[in-house]
Amino acid sequence: MKIRGFLGILGCLLLFLLSGVTMAAQVENVNYKGWKCLKLSNQNTEAYLAPEIGGRIIQYTYQGHPFLWVNKAFEGKVYPLTENNKLENWKSYGGDKVWPAPQGWDGPAQWPGPGDDVLDAPFKAEVLKKSGDYVKVRMTSPGTGGYAGIQFITEVTLFDNSSRVYFKTTMKNVSKKETNWGIWRVTQMDFSGPPPQTWNDQARLVIPMNPKSIWPEKYHAMFGLAESWNWQPDYQKSEMIVKYMNMVGKIGMDTYQGWAAMVDEKSGFTYVQRFETFPGAPYPDNSSVYVWVAGKGEFIHKHKFYTEADNPDNPDGRFIEMEIVGPYRRLKPGESYSLYTSWEAIKGDLKSVARLESGYLPPPATE
Repeated sequence: MKIRGFLGILGCLLLFLLSGVTMAAQVENVNYKGWKCLKLSNQNTEAYLAPEIGGRIIQYTYQGHPFLWVNKAFEGKVYPLTENNKLENWKSYGGDKVWPAPQGWDGPAQWPGPGDDVLDAPFKAEVLKKSGDYVKVRMTSPGTGGYAGIQFITEVTLFDNSSRVYFKTTMKNVSKKETNWGIWRVTQMDFSGPPPQTWNDQARLVIPMNPKSIWPEKYHAMFGLAESWNWQPDYQKSEMIVKYMNMVGKIGMDTYQGWAAMVDEKSGFTYVQRFETFPGAPYPDNSSVYVWVAGKGEFIHKHKFYTEADNPDNPDGRFIEMEIVGPYRRLKPGESYSLYTSWEAIKGDLKSVARLESGYLPPPATE
């Protein structure tokens, strides 16, 4: 009986230890919606990295709840650059990607993408730490430079027992002349909903406004109708509220509190991006945050007017982009700089987010 009791205890201990190993953070090769991905995961969080489609983070989930929009029309597809290297044929796969800012079509100091031969090409992926108390993956774009003459390197880190995913996004000048761009992370948040409306009217973005903003309204309209119903500023709380109203548009904000959130009362989840800010530094379009709403409506692009007939309703395209922008950095050939950001999620409202007022929080020391 003593031997049996000892073996029983030993078996329980072994099962406990094995369970602990299984539940630690890990990196796996998986198939996600037809794409070859690297999945960073722990007990409740998953981040799916898709190097073959421009180094995107194609999905982020917490407790099984997905936050990012994925384009159903392109699931599992990988288009060659000949079909994905300019605006007229560019494929919006969804998820999160990195671009140079500012965007524009008026001169060489503006990036005329998407697309881009470099940024939409397959990235090189390296697993820097595969399992344990944290995991880390690096994705690197081709080194030929593209229009902007730059290369992007993104390091993604997930710790065990945490929903927070950390990003170190590095821009390197791989051209033969000085460059001057900002790092621009574009995250497409899923606002899909059931018929007949097909979008989630119980979700919203919340972004703190700068009380000393250079704009009287504390934001500026960059695309679409300036008086769009998407933009619902709460001046008493000094917050910009963005709701999906199916009207195409874009705004810029000079906010420096270092966070932006999606609050979804329907699911009960809240998602937060934190980011470094540099008050006083020159920013593309004087903005540290852009917000883009995908919807129908009129707009002007490349100095041409488009009507709603040119931009009709798309029930499969219900998303709002939360776009984090870094300041301009002049880089000599071979130089680089990095911008640090993070994502996290909770089950609860914005009041439940710990240390929200602190903005960006650096990751724990790993070595």
